[in-house]
Amino acid sequence: MRILALKIYTDTLKAYREGVPRLLDTLNEAGVEGSFFFGMGSEWSGSAISKLFGEGREIVASAPGIIRDAARRGQDCGIYGWNPMEWQSRLDKMKDTTIDSDIKRAVEYFVRRTGVRPNGFAAPGYRVSYISLRIQDDIRFGYCSDTFGFYPFFPKMSWKTFNTPQIPSTIPPVEAVLQRVTGQVARERLSALEEGLPDGLSVLPMNSIVATEDEIFAPLREFILRCSENGVRFMNLDRVVKSLDIGSLHSCEVTMTRAFGMPREVAVQNPE
Repeated sequence: MRILALKIYTDTLKAYREGVPRLLDTLNEAGVEGSFFFGMGSEWSGSAISKLFGEGREIVASAPGIIRDAARRGQDCGIYGWNPMEWQSRLDKMKDTTIDSDIKRAVEYFVRRTGVRPNGFAAPGYRVSYISLRIQDDIRFGYCSDTFGFYPFFPKMSWKTFNTPQIPSTIPPVEAVLQRVTGQVARERLSALEEGLPDGLSVLPMNSIVATEDEIFAPLREFILRCSENGVRFMNLDRVVKSLDIGSLHSCEVTMTRAFGMPREVAVQNPE
């Protein structure tokens, strides 16, 4: 059976306020589930823009009804860090205490806005460190999806194996696959992607910003509907991890490297 998990992350105000509602409507139309990861805090904090013009605008706080609507519709909702742009550009320079406080602050903020505790976490920009993995263990997330890879595993870094299962993305992000293409080319690439889905679990990541561009969103909506009609089973990542035999998961080294068509180094599973 072909199983597809949609990993949808949001790191800007436009992606949150315009992209997320369109994706929620599409998944509702198809009758399928996805996993949404929301960036907490500000959209541009730590960037050159914020240094010139001040802190960026708050993402979730700008319209908290959107994240509540996602949870109300039964979608899996998790965290995409605190100030996600800062995380993905400066993680290797951040103090251990800052990483700790940022993750905990994001959890508290999520609880305050939704009334429930997040079960999942996705690292902005697929960037991780020994410290971020250790803190995820301390917080006891049910799962994390920080990496690219091939199958669920326990992450290992600097000779330590961590306890939080990783559900890696197995396909390059939609925004990378469809970068600078026309609607027709987007349809062709998404059609090839659907036809090439293997048996078993595939995890397709996407930034919700893709749903704000009509020429890309229309083929994406058609892809989701077509997969549903053609017998692809959609599962959110929370359901995926709960379906696993956790005791049988392998531990795999995680390294930062160029892979999966990404323009910068990302966290990648090294199968053993």
